[in-house]
Amino acid sequence: MAKVSLKHIYKVYDGKVKAVSDFNLEIEDKQFIVFVGPSGCGKSTTLRMVAGLEEITAGELWIGDKLCNGVEPKNRNIAMVFQNYALFPNMTVYDNMAFGLRMHKVKKDEIDRRVRSAAEILGITEYLDRKPKALSGGQRQRVALGRAIVREPNVFLFDEPLSNLDAKLRAKMRTEITRLHKRLNTTFIYVTHDQVEAMTMGDRIVVMKGGLIQQADTPQNLFRWPANKFVAGFIGTPQMNFFNALLTRRQDGGLDVRTEGFSLTLTAEEACRIDGAYTHGDRTVIMGIRPDDIRPCAAAQPGKGFSAQVALVEELGTQTLIYANTNESQLMTEDSPTAFCSAAGEGTGISPGSIQQFSVDTSKLHFFDEQTELTIKHRMPVTYAHCTVKEGKLSILGSTVPLPEALRARLADGTYQARIPEGALCVADKGCNGIVAEADCTGKDEYICRIACGNEWVFLKHTGKCEKGDAICFTVRLDMVDWLDGADVVVKGMEQTFRLEGKFVRSGKFRSREHYIELDGCRIQTPFEFNQRMYDCGRTIFKRNLAFEGDENSIKITPEGTQAQVVELLDYGEAKYIRLKLGNQELCVKTVEDVRPGSVTVTVDVGTLKVYDRALDMLLF
Repeated sequence: MAKVSLKHIYKVYDGKVKAVSDFNLEIEDKQFIVFVGPSGCGKSTTLRMVAGLEEITAGELWIGDKLCNGVEPKNRNIAMVFQNYALFPNMTVYDNMAFGLRMHKVKKDEIDRRVRSAAEILGITEYLDRKPKALSGGQRQRVALGRAIVREPNVFLFDEPLSNLDAKLRAKMRTEITRLHKRLNTTFIYVTHDQVEAMTMGDRIVVMKGGLIQQADTPQNLFRWPANKFVAGFIGTPQMNFFNALLTRRQDGGLDVRTEGFSLTLTAEEACRIDGAYTHGDRTVIMGIRPDDIRPCAAAQPGKGFSAQVALVEELGTQTLIYANTNESQLMTEDSPTAFCSAAGEGTGISPGSIQQFSVDTSKLHFFDEQTELTIKHRMPVTYAHCTVKEGKLSILGSTVPLPEALRARLADGTYQARIPEGALCVADKGCNGIVAEADCTGKDEYICRIACGNEWVFLKHTGKCEKGDAICFTVRLDMVDWLDGADVVVKGMEQTFRLEGKFVRSGKFRSREHYIELDGCRIQTPFEFNQRMYDCGRTIFKRNLAFEGDENSIKITPEGTQAQVVELLDYGEAKYIRLKLGNQELCVKTVEDVRPGSVTVTVDVGTLKVYDRALDMLLF
């Protein structure tokens, strides 16, 4: 049994073609993980890097507590099941399953025990004397599984093992592999392009596109809370419908949704997770509705449905798919922006060409940014709260507190809107008070809570039992908040990380050679361990344009070190920051000291820095 960790994994071909980019995933022991995505998305390449069949360009692969980047495939204690079975045609089923064990010099009686045990698990004991040509496709796939099982590996890898089977056999084998996982109780990593396989088999699913992880989550969370339009359209059958829409906030906190063919109305509770920056009626967004959430009806309620002309009806037994269009002139037009699919039960009696009313479950609508296609409806959304500044006091969410010194010179008396990011609200003994309006369990006794504070809602994470109606107290980290006047950001919250651009250089003769991070007008000497990691990236490291990313622990003011200029001290009370100029580059770092503007010396802990290749936008380590 083994945990598998993939940390910032990259695969780059010919120095420029990125097949896999910044792949990060923690696979717990005994989990069933599925990689899913269209052809060419990098899922099989990632699996082959885990197996050792592809070299890792950058990043770290850990199996258990062992770094496996340079470990030979045969020494990784993994077993892989391929798409094409890869059986020896001249060997019997028994010999095919025993072949790997014989290569590893396993004793004959142990081989026999393992082969017959695996054959019993898979129900192929009666076929042990047959050759592959005398077996069906499903039986051959069982033999391939048996060859993997007998090795008793820490991790099983499956590379689209069912794609060559017919639909009925594929469904049967899907169930058998799931049962096999529960029986063997070990780690499975499974690659497929079939989202039905992914949804029915995996404990967690990794959706990939273009070499990037789009989202990694449980099947239910992928369905309910897709991170972007691609995930929303890829997960779920039939595919989600998409419409261009404009959102306008109403006085009661609800939303009016206008599309080319119809309008809908969302209540304040249905709209509270939608990013407020998109609700002024001037930004086109993409609205997604799953076919199951558009249902034919006799008469739709105002704001909760619309009428459309039916183009096509597909009777699938227990389910009926109705294809319709709100624009009659585009009824049979391919890729019409007003066309959609509705899913209903059997026996609807609806015929093509008829005008039909449809009701929409507005609580299950999805919304995405038109340009980035990222979701703007979040399970844990950014919170917007109205606030007032007057005579050095800040009133926010029903609480009044002294305005921190860092904000006094920047926020004049008046009203503002506070944009509060995830992590800026923390449960506390004193501060703002509210009532839990909704508690959404995310697992492991953790909840995402929607808190009612008068007429406003905020969202925070709560560890421990939490129920609707509970009273709750919390604080706001004012250093993380963006302060807005209308649509303009007056004061931006403090960044929790910094990024410097430069190069890695060396100077001096061979034995006395020193290495540095060279910024514009500044050099930071680097220790041996850092230099060794740099050299591991190849000799071209000295020619690359690099970026160095750190956090509050990466820079400290010390009696000796690198010369820097303190441009500004920002005192938020519990949190203090200094704006530093290092060479010609500025950065903000958190500090516990009172520092005056002027010249100081700082020490950069380069061991905490992340190093990026700027040309490839690739994390080196």
